[in-house]
Amino acid sequence: CILLQLHSQSSDEKIEIVQFASRTRQLFVRLLALVKWANNAGKVEKCAVSLNVHE
Repeated sequence: CILLQLHSQSSDEKIEIVQFASRTRQLFVRLLALVKWANNAGKVEKCAVSLNVHE
């Protein structure tokens, strides 16, 4: 069982697991932000072209 394995691990190992999880979460948040930005990049470009046409 995973809970038994976690209970028997040293504090250093537990800290490493938490740090790994935190770093991984940060990377996923950055990736999500990049994906959302990429999805909106086309809309931003269309607005910029539209603004340039009106000048």
